[in-house]
Amino acid sequence: MNQDEASLAGSGEAGVARDVAASVGPVSREKMPSPSEPVLDSPIDDASGIGSTDAPRGRDYTSAVYGSVLAATVVVSAGDLRSPVALSTLLIASGVVFWIAHVYAATVSGRHGGWHIGSIREGMKHEWPVAFAAVPPAIAAAVCGLLPNVTVTDGVWAALVVAIGEQQLWGYAAVRNAKLKGPALTRTMLLNVVMGFIIVALKFGVGH
Repeated sequence: MNQDEASLAGSGEAGVARDVAASVGPVSREKMPSPSEPVLDSPIDDASGIGSTDAPRGRDYTSAVYGSVLAATVVVSAGDLRSPVALSTLLIASGVVFWIAHVYAATVSGRHGGWHIGSIREGMKHEWPVAFAAVPPAIAAAVCGLLPNVTVTDGVWAALVVAIGEQQLWGYAAVRNAKLKGPALTRTMLLNVVMGFIIVALKFGVGH
């Protein structure tokens, strides 16, 4: 190949290269990552952290508060029509029935994972305070039934006082667990006390 043919070949290759570059267009500097820039994680890596349960969760006192209010309302409903021993039995039976009902509702709604042994066991453990809250007023009623000089009315009031005291303690524990401060703390504590007065007012209103 002589010098003229080599010059023509070189100019032809240069022209083809310009045509290809023109068709592709200029490469933006913004699209080219700099070696100094950090490499972002892929969406798959980000998705792996979704729903992480590493953060600690506080205790849930909802079932305990509900159970104590339930026990107080059972005492109010039974009134003086039942002996302290019968009232004690009624409190325990009501607590267990409502505990089972709460476990069933939580299982149906899939709150603890659906219909399998592990989720049912978790629901039973979580809702157990509903039944346990009936124990202190039931013990108070049973003890009053064993004392010779305690009337049925006195036994009922003793069980009610214990139930309301338990409701106040569980409510305070829930407030502490929620770490409320300022006006929110004041409103919640007042609501807790008002609920106790409402139960006492129902007892006077029912009048039996």
